[in-house]
Amino acid sequence: MPFISFPERYLGERPVKFPLLVDHSGYFAINKPAGIACFRHDWTLGKPDVSMALRREILNEKPQLKALGMEGLFRVYRLDAELSGALLYAKTETWEEILRNAFGSRQIVFRYHFLATTESEERERLCDLPLATHSSQDQMLVSHKTGKKCETRFQYLRSFGRYQLWEAETSDFRMHQLRLHAVERDLQIVGETLYSQSDKIYLSMLKRGYRRSKGTEEPIYDHLCAHLVSVEFKIPDQELPGVSAPLPKGFETLLKNLDRYKGPRG
Repeated sequence: MPFISFPERYLGERPVKFPLLVDHSGYFAINKPAGIACFRHDWTLGKPDVSMALRREILNEKPQLKALGMEGLFRVYRLDAELSGALLYAKTETWEEILRNAFGSRQIVFRYHFLATTESEERERLCDLPLATHSSQDQMLVSHKTGKKCETRFQYLRSFGRYQLWEAETSDFRMHQLRLHAVERDLQIVGETLYSQSDKIYLSMLKRGYRRSKGTEEPIYDHLCAHLVSVEFKIPDQELPGVSAPLPKGFETLLKNLDRYKGPRG
């Protein structure tokens, strides 16, 4: 798979490379890791910014980017820094307008996969609570007075003991929408610390007779267990290739361990 690479100190101390998921004449998509921002915001201060890194490399005439035939870099939507997954950029102002209009007209479908716990046995859930920015804290809140409309549909996929893999689908893309709507429907995403307290998963929680090596045990996946797996276009009279983003390696490893050990001991 082709990729876009960045040298050390662009997005951290080590070199980074992102798989190139789609290369269309009007847009391209990469698979963004968790913990990296894609837009400037007070909530992401101090986090590495992939959009800024891309613009810097465009100015440096990086061959990998020149080969994409871009007139510029135009972000279509904002993917939260805490989330991993498909991140889409238009290559021209014309395609930015096409895709932004589609986004505003709810003609783009976003699908997440996430790991969660729940006390309810419902396999399908819907949340359409309007969301607004908190006036004094770095988070969103439900507000029927000032909130913007949005809707998220949740579908159960499979279980690993007390943990479950879910799919969420939306044509809206508010900041923290998935995370807050999930909590409102009794879905505690593993690794969530802002809207609920859901601990990360360690191998010692799963494997009977686990022997810890020297040092502090690290979580199997040290990020929020939520990933934007696909972006699909529903634009009339446009046949556009969608985007499919494989899960991060650590997330895949976590699911394999959950499948192997059938959830936590006890």
